[in-house]
Amino acid sequence: MEIKDFEYICAILEFENLTKAAESLFITQPSLSMYLKNMEERLGFQVFQVIGKKFSLTVLGEEYLAAGLNILEIKDNFQSKLETMLEQRYGKIRLAIPLLRSSYLLPEILPKFDTLYPNVKIELCEDASVVLEKKIQDGQADIIIMNKPDRFLNMDYEIVRKEKILLAVPRSFLKEDLLSQKPQHKYPYFDLRYFKDQRFILHFPNQRTGQMAEKIFRYYQIKPKNVFYTKNIETALNLTVAGYGVSFVYENHVEHLNLKERPFFFSISQPDEHLFSTEVLIGYRKNRILPPYTREFINLCKSLI
Repeated sequence: MEIKDFEYICAILEFENLTKAAESLFITQPSLSMYLKNMEERLGFQVFQVIGKKFSLTVLGEEYLAAGLNILEIKDNFQSKLETMLEQRYGKIRLAIPLLRSSYLLPEILPKFDTLYPNVKIELCEDASVVLEKKIQDGQADIIIMNKPDRFLNMDYEIVRKEKILLAVPRSFLKEDLLSQKPQHKYPYFDLRYFKDQRFILHFPNQRTGQMAEKIFRYYQIKPKNVFYTKNIETALNLTVAGYGVSFVYENHVEHLNLKERPFFFSISQPDEHLFSTEVLIGYRKNRILPPYTREFINLCKSLI
């Protein structure tokens, strides 16, 4: 039983084929094939089964990986304790963060953190939140910054702030008398049902904003007839600016995006202002002992988000 076994198994499971897994491990595909063959001979059982061109675990492979993840957790916890006891300022943080939040948050955080811990390396993993969650659970990432979903999370986490979702509307969709009014609130309320026949520019269901949109539609009993999907929040907002449709965006993103032109932003929560809001969290694997520099990184994030 070798630690490298589990790192390679996780890579093959993530990409479901040897070529992409080998690229992520910075080795050649023949080297990974040979390692897999030697590993199964050493263990005395088949770890993977191949269906078509996709790799999946056998029953024994699942048991082996489960035991391996426990070993990796013990290894990580020991390393954290060791660094704490020796008060070392050397280490590595594998940070999982969605793309847009990464674009405006990391330029604020990383330079400040680098002055405190210049010998701590940050490894970045940017993807959709549901993908990043699994990396925390599998021990492939140390901490995650994301919006909290409306379900159980298999990780420990700390709530950083609340942010509500806003409706972005093109200027061309609004009447002149409404545009000339001076808003009483930063994001005045607007009844979403007014736009029920317009095109909605949405994010996919595996993205937090996409999941929130489904919740909003259920609440307002709306079934959009015209939907355009994009993974990119900036794309959605720029399409809204261009008059292509209405979209949703979290308040904190609005404050950091550099758009050529700003659409109108409205609150759609009334009378409860927190009806369509989420919590931003920083999470890490359950029962993980964090080294001092990781704790300092979390505290810095909490002060800047």
